[in-house]
Amino acid sequence: MKKQEPFPQPEAWWEHRVSYGETDAMGIVYYGNYLHWFEQARSHFIRERGMGYSEIEKQGVLLPVREVHCRYLAPATYEQEIMVRTGIGTWARASLTFEYQVYNLSRDRSLMTLGQTQHACVSPQGRPVPVPDWLKTLCS
Repeated sequence: MKKQEPFPQPEAWWEHRVSYGETDAMGIVYYGNYLHWFEQARSHFIRERGMGYSEIEKQGVLLPVREVHCRYLAPATYEQEIMVRTGIGTWARASLTFEYQVYNLSRDRSLMTLGQTQHACVSPQGRPVPVPDWLKTLCS
């Protein structure tokens, strides 16, 4: 995803204040924490649609991450308030791709980070399965 591309709909917004433990010795958020934020925002997106991730798993569908992309445009720092925007950009036969944008709420609401996580749709035995229609309906 690029900055100027339209964001997928529907979307969800997850707000967070950066904790001290999320920063490195330079006072900047450690790069791996963005993936944790993506996970929290993704779970929030699903919950907003009326189902928790554990309920999806109970239906026999697991969504392991296959691929991650993260482009850092500006650093996040301790005590900064951020907002992560989340939507599903691509549905494939047996996978889906979440899109993320991280915004700076503490200063100017500028775009700080772009990200994507691609998830395989697999059975509890780890075999690929088609994305179920009920999941598409839930998240659309």
